[in-house]
Amino acid sequence: MPDLLLELRSEEIPARMQRKAAGDLRKMLTDGLVEAGLTYEAAREYWTPRRLALDIRGVTARSKDISEEIKGPSTKAPEQAVQGFLRKAGLSSIAEAHVHADPKKGDFYVAHIAKPGRAAEEIIAELVPGIIRGFPWPKSM
Repeated sequence: MPDLLLELRSEEIPARMQRKAAGDLRKMLTDGLVEAGLTYEAAREYWTPRRLALDIRGVTARSKDISEEIKGPSTKAPEQAVQGFLRKAGLSSIAEAHVHADPKKGDFYVAHIAKPGRAAEEIIAELVPGIIRGFPWPKSM
């Protein structure tokens, strides 16, 4: 399992902001990794007056493949509802959807969507620039 070391250098960070900034960096990055489907064993933050660092151990190499089932309208639904379902599910025609039978509600369309897992490098490369740009620094009055 790979490890991730992120170090941010900057102008001098006031002492009262250092601990919170390091904690914010840890929370934002670990939450982003988990949201993207990656897991990790441990994360620890470090700080100095000119640096924030985050050490994440045991990051999974890939996110898991996801199989999703999107329930659609009844097979007797108007064309407009069917077209909306196709757009939502990302299907090009109704032939790609499956028909499921329900004794109470009748037949309805279901889309089975498989999303392949992504490499950790790709996820991190997307995640880190956004975190750096949106980093929450307190404003002094």
